[in-house]
Amino acid sequence: MAFQLDLPKFEAANAQVLGISVDFNAANTVFAEKLGLKFPLLSDTRRVMTRAYGVLNDNPALANDQRIAGYLRAKRSWFIIDREGIVRYAKVEDPRGIMPNDELLEALEKLR
Repeated sequence: MAFQLDLPKFEAANAQVLGISVDFNAANTVFAEKLGLKFPLLSDTRRVMTRAYGVLNDNPALANDQRIAGYLRAKRSWFIIDREGIVRYAKVEDPRGIMPNDELLEALEKLR
């Protein structure tokens, strides 16, 4: 929801906000509609992108932990990737962190 609230600021910084999860498209659609999100939510059900960026909880010890459903789920993370595909900013929080919108907007400003 925090990205939705600050979406005009990200658009003014010439940034494209994307949400990516390991959930199916249908689940992402319901989630986006429920929260009124106006930016795309992409599905990484095969966990290709989450593995490539090192944000997949793939520790087998988590598979047997009944308290959390974290195994093969994505860690909360934020990236700024420039037009050439170079990661210019990365922050990974596990299990959950506060969205660093101000930090992201500051990083975008520095890239101008």
